[in-house]
Amino acid sequence: MRPLFIYGDPMPSKIILKNISQLILENHPLAPLTTWRIGGTAARLAAPADLEDVWKLMRLAQERGWPLFFLGRGSNVLIDDAGLPGLTLHLAKSLQNLTRHGDTLRAGAGVPLPRLAQAAVRLGFSGFEFLAGIPGTVGAAVRLNVGAEGQTLAGVLKRVWVATPQLQLLELTPPELGLGYRTSLLLNFPHWLVVEAEFNLAHPAGPEAIRDRMAALIAQRKTRQPANPRSCGSVFKNPPGGPAAGRLIEAAGFKGRRLGDAVVSRKHANFILNHGHATAAQVKALMADIQAKVWQTQGVALEREVVWLPEDLA
Repeated sequence: MRPLFIYGDPMPSKIILKNISQLILENHPLAPLTTWRIGGTAARLAAPADLEDVWKLMRLAQERGWPLFFLGRGSNVLIDDAGLPGLTLHLAKSLQNLTRHGDTLRAGAGVPLPRLAQAAVRLGFSGFEFLAGIPGTVGAAVRLNVGAEGQTLAGVLKRVWVATPQLQLLELTPPELGLGYRTSLLLNFPHWLVVEAEFNLAHPAGPEAIRDRMAALIAQRKTRQPANPRSCGSVFKNPPGGPAAGRLIEAAGFKGRRLGDAVVSRKHANFILNHGHATAAQVKALMADIQAKVWQTQGVALEREVVWLPEDLA
């Protein structure tokens, strides 16, 4: 883990505000920015255009004592009904650089994973196809070491750059990140922001063959997962060495179980769908019921995969 630099010297807040005040929106609805379409408002929301904006916004939050939150495309996250205090950086349209450097592909944290997969296809390199059906961003994918079809991001990742609240830029390699099943060192440092990642281009292949495999993987996912887009993806992690979480939840009799407008999918029990106006409180209560029943009937403690905000950044 190498600090590359510390951003700037202290400058008066009034200068920072002059430069970035136009980026900050107050009391902005967050539900439309998530795939679940659930959550309250952000006290303050900003969409940084580049790393310079990120530094200024992080510094401003530090000076004002505002809690700082990061939001990408809003999958794999449940935002509380009361919303988020402090400052939320919305990165879905930020940090979008995507360039080839020799045998690597470098991507900004806000790059959608399907776009990363398509870039690898155009360059004629395989190994990224599994990302095509995952709705998240590069930054969130690194933090959780996302995976599908037996592959994870760790298999193609070379290094990442992370901005810290101390205004340092750190460079970390996969061993330093401690990548595991849906986990990384970054989960222990929720206020560190992945700003860029570099991926290995190690397996040349014909673009048509890669596209065919990608299409097959996407089609396969559609047969197993619900068509309703109002979900966060998988709610619980698959327990090690045992049946998948979806199988355990189904065996506990929860397929189709409903609490308000939060409904367990009948197609895949590890998906909770928003069938209207579900609230975070309803989803949390349904998750708690599932965990209690699976533990009671099968002796397995399900661990959630979805991130709760603001709780998980406390």
